[in-house]
Amino acid sequence: MVGETEVSQRNGAPSKLAGTFPLAILLSCAGGYLDAFTWVGQGGVFANAQTGNVVLLGINAATGQWSEAVRHLMPIVAFIFGVFAAFWVRELASARGEPWINLISLLLELVVLIIVAFLPTGFPSMPIVLAISFVASVQSSIFTKLDKWSYNSVIATGNLRRATESLFRGVSRHRDTSDLEQSKKFGAVSLSFLAGAGLGAVATNLVGNAATAGAAVLLTFALLLCLRTGTRGGN
Repeated sequence: MVGETEVSQRNGAPSKLAGTFPLAILLSCAGGYLDAFTWVGQGGVFANAQTGNVVLLGINAATGQWSEAVRHLMPIVAFIFGVFAAFWVRELASARGEPWINLISLLLELVVLIIVAFLPTGFPSMPIVLAISFVASVQSSIFTKLDKWSYNSVIATGNLRRATESLFRGVSRHRDTSDLEQSKKFGAVSLSFLAGAGLGAVATNLVGNAATAGAAVLLTFALLLCLRTGTRGGN
């Protein structure tokens, strides 16, 4: 990976890692936005935060609220199928030597969000949640790199842990610049997830299903950034 990056920089081409930080900001903001959208507007179910769904599934099952348990189980299943689909897409892109195929994940998510934006308010929630869970899972399983580090655009816990750990290492090692840089970037990604959640909640309360247009805008900028920098995911 480092060798490929150095060659591309010497040839004047954009580095494969050049766009991963702004891309991570956009995708994480969209991730938080969509979780807020489904929680606020689709009956208190998370599209991306499967930890929350697992906890609520366990609580509802333990208290005998089986219909609620099923509502939280279904997005988990959709997310799992999304991971399977992402693996297939990455394998296809690798086998054909055409990494641009990975961008299908962003296009698919864009299409789904645009369709949801035009659905009436009374449209059933479960198909919307399942569709978003699936496409968000595909996208987040393909775009997994923040510079040279792994991250996740649809959950905040791991990113927040990395930001904190690297900050401690950087300070304890007499301001190690590499660790502090990692802390700054993972902290920014965590904040972008938070900002996205806030924006998603406000937009959903104001315009309902049409709020997904906001996430679609974020993903459009992410796709344009991929095309400009040569970032293709599947790292």
